[in-house]
Amino acid sequence: MKNKYLYTLLICVLFFGCKHDTTKCVPCPECTKPHVEDVVVTTTTTSKFLALSDVHIDGNLPQTRFEKKGKTDSSVTSDTLWQRTKAKIESVAKAENPKFMVYLGDLPGYDDSERRNNTHLMLQNLRNLEVNVPILYLPGNNDSLEGDYYSFSNDSLNTVLNEDADASNPWPIINSKSSTIQVKNLDDNQKQFGYYSVDLIDGTNTLKVIALNTVIFCAQGNHRYIDSDGVSQQKATQDQMTWLETKLNSLGTNDRVIIMMHIPIGIDGFSGKQMWKNDLEFIDKSGNKQTLYNGFLDLIAAHQTNIVGILNGHTHTDGLRRLYTSDAKSAMTTFSVSTPGIAVNHGNNPSFKTFTYDTTTFDLLDFETYYASPTVHKTYKHSTHLKNTDFKFLDASSYTFQQSYKVSTPTQTIFNTLEKQPKDSLVKFVNSTLGAKSNQNSKLKHPEAVNVYKN
Repeated sequence: MKNKYLYTLLICVLFFGCKHDTTKCVPCPECTKPHVEDVVVTTTTTSKFLALSDVHIDGNLPQTRFEKKGKTDSSVTSDTLWQRTKAKIESVAKAENPKFMVYLGDLPGYDDSERRNNTHLMLQNLRNLEVNVPILYLPGNNDSLEGDYYSFSNDSLNTVLNEDADASNPWPIINSKSSTIQVKNLDDNQKQFGYYSVDLIDGTNTLKVIALNTVIFCAQGNHRYIDSDGVSQQKATQDQMTWLETKLNSLGTNDRVIIMMHIPIGIDGFSGKQMWKNDLEFIDKSGNKQTLYNGFLDLIAAHQTNIVGILNGHTHTDGLRRLYTSDAKSAMTTFSVSTPGIAVNHGNNPSFKTFTYDTTTFDLLDFETYYASPTVHKTYKHSTHLKNTDFKFLDASSYTFQQSYKVSTPTQTIFNTLEKQPKDSLVKFVNSTLGAKSNQNSKLKHPEAVNVYKN
């Protein structure tokens, strides 16, 4: 009824505002107003998808305790916290009707003796979500059968996905026959390494998804990649980058692609250290040799008109990065947005996201972060500390990108919002959401992390 009223009002304005015969659509010098036939009404149709990352489940953990620093056994996800997360995800999915879901890596807690059991438990938890949509999984640094930062496959070429094999509904994409969106052209020929590509068809439009295994690129602090699959880190890096280059070079002019990864490019906002290994190299198809870091940025820049954005996990925080090719004077090529963790050992509250996208262009327009809050406080003489709690997702505990970044135009893309932000403003916005509304006041110790330039 509202749309009919507005359309009638538009006709009246156009009719009475023009003093010549409006039955003839002929321009005249006396009238500069458009005729009804000249008015083009544009609308933006949107859909959503859901993003979850870094659950770090521990099936034997009775409670989860908030820890600002360190990987303590009690700061990963207990069954109680997971059940509440599951209920919230299902509630949001029922209300928002996402077309698909992504899981951005890190399944088990940090106890190596329970790694296999907890990994299998988390994969089953994902299967048991009552959200009948395709769920796309990619590896995190904890998702090897051998240990943290090991290659995805072990020396027998088995992976965590072999432990949860189901021929009728296999990983890396389960529920692929869901009616919410069509899943086509899955290229998972690199199962040993955990990366793949797939087409998601929404109506008549196609989003291409490239899921990378950036654990292969990792060298953060003492976390060194261990090639238990017998393939060196350099060779695995070159092979994945060659595969990525081939995928991007095959894109048509109007093709749209979203790239997913666990460990993002750039520096850690807390340690200031590079998260990808500095001396890894990439030789492109033209024979140009560069560092992996620079080669990746150049490859993204060469295909920036195709790339919708990059999704990452790993940091457990709600952060953003802008990617460039050279320095602050160059044009932004794309952005990487983090989905916070459910595990709370990075000073974060448990959180997950829904993203809103334009179903025609697949441009990302907004995201909403849903977070749980600690429910028990213990007050000391000079401060208040959050002790062991059950963490509850309250009805009003969410915020959107557009709210946090003061976006007044609903159809403005996240890319357009970020490219116009002065660095100081962007850092301020990022810090306002970094810990997913955590009471621990998480702030970037290295604000330069928000911008990624070639070295």
